[in-house]
Amino acid sequence: MAFSIRAVSPAAAARAERQYDRLDTVSVLLCTRDRPELLAECLSSCAQLIHPPGIDIRVCVADNNEIAHEHNILQTAKRIGLSIDYCHEPRRGYASARNCALKLAIATHADLAVFLDDDSRADPRLVVEHVEAIRRYRADAVLGRIEGLSRRPREGRRVYRAGTGNISLQRWIYAPKPQGMGLRFDERLNLLGQEDREFFADVIRNGGVIQQSCLPVVHNSDAEEANPSSTARPFKARLSFAKMEGRNEVVVARIRHGFGKAIARLALRQTPQLQRGLTDAALSIAVRSVDGQRSKAKMEEARLRLAKVGAAISGFWRPGFERQAARCGQLVEVSHPSDPRTSS
Repeated sequence: MAFSIRAVSPAAAARAERQYDRLDTVSVLLCTRDRPELLAECLSSCAQLIHPPGIDIRVCVADNNEIAHEHNILQTAKRIGLSIDYCHEPRRGYASARNCALKLAIATHADLAVFLDDDSRADPRLVVEHVEAIRRYRADAVLGRIEGLSRRPREGRRVYRAGTGNISLQRWIYAPKPQGMGLRFDERLNLLGQEDREFFADVIRNGGVIQQSCLPVVHNSDAEEANPSSTARPFKARLSFAKMEGRNEVVVARIRHGFGKAIARLALRQTPQLQRGLTDAALSIAVRSVDGQRSKAKMEEARLRLAKVGAAISGFWRPGFERQAARCGQLVEVSHPSDPRTSS
């Protein structure tokens, strides 16, 4: 009888070490830039967090301002009566700031890290509910609910696309090897966005399970402002965001996975957009004489969808848009999105 010895992969070893019940420290991670008033509101809500029995909560702030605002942030926390852990990441970008926050999670020996946006307010039971959901579902990450920004999700469903607005993740995901997988946000995507989706796609590719729970809740300071595709926003701003989203999706796939993956993503995501855009345009023309308001709304939807498709096609040879500028209704090209040193 022949025996073979198969080496255990680092990913399998890291997953084997995951703990659902032994959670001693939870770090709440906040990334901020140029929003001191909103950060103060967020920190105030964190000061009201209920501590699960036997679990320590650490609040960590990653400052992404070009010049460190350490004194102001620490003074704000002190006025609130909150002790925080602080780090400064001068290189502008979503991925760099979140990687800085993960360094704080490691430094504070967090068994569970909870990402929040600086324009949200945490429900007092936020950490309690994340811990209970991790244990209930035996999950590696739990995606919570953002009140006022999204529809109420289905409790307990498996999640395959996630962002960092309200999510907890176990230590094995971000801890350095060999204790964990050492996953990080891709800094080539600093100005493009979608770095959080790509990060959690990496979690799933490495065997991680992400579950949805409605019980960990954060409240968004301004749901309409935070949602760039909201119909309450001017059409020009929504059109800018649609173009940015379409092109950046292809640019991100091209940077991360090559042209083959980008072509597949274009076909998968944009073919339905093209079909619905043409349908909306035809419907707009058909009802123009009987319902002018509906005709206008349908034509706007058609223009948004078709603009997104056109921008996606151009993503094969043109750089992406800077996300924050697109939210303000302006399109600013990123010169070299594949260069991790881009900081403009």
